[in-house]
Amino acid sequence: MTALLTAVLAFGLTGCTGNTTGGTPTTPSDTGAGQTSSTPTSEESSSGLSITEYVSKPCDILKPDQVATFGSVKAGTPGTAVLGPSCKWDGQSPTKNTGYEVTVTTGKDFEAQVAGVKDRPVFEDKKIDGVRVITTDGTDGKTYCLASIQISKTDSVTLQIASAAAERATKKPCPEAERVAQLIITNLKG
Repeated sequence: MTALLTAVLAFGLTGCTGNTTGGTPTTPSDTGAGQTSSTPTSEESSSGLSITEYVSKPCDILKPDQVATFGSVKAGTPGTAVLGPSCKWDGQSPTKNTGYEVTVTTGKDFEAQVAGVKDRPVFEDKKIDGVRVITTDGTDGKTYCLASIQISKTDSVTLQIASAAAERATKKPCPEAERVAQLIITNLKG
């Protein structure tokens, strides 16, 4: 691997969900780390999961009843983030309601992404329902958290939580990110 591949493309908060109540989330630099491809490579997945159908419809990766568990959020808005197609569910009130963003990533080396964040203050590498999930934050995990689900060597689903000030005591970002990651894994397993 090149030095470029091992140096960068850290997971980060891409386009924060608008719930800024202090601090500034970081956006990973897209310096070409990992291989890029317009075709999902999920067929290489040791997890047996595929994100192919969600590349063009990232908001569909969660079901309406699952999104309802987020609380007071606006309708999902599809877009494009640094890591790929995304869907944002902004809180109705940025200070009262937590915001969520899911990004579907294809063709970017997952291990290179992990290497870019493993030294962060908050970092956990675990399995949820048999699927590898990385949970991380660049500060203390009290306001923001990112969880990335490994689909294959080059495909992943990344979930970002921006915790609203009014919900931080009851909706801690990293446990919430893991809860939603579990929902996504359940959906991908069918």
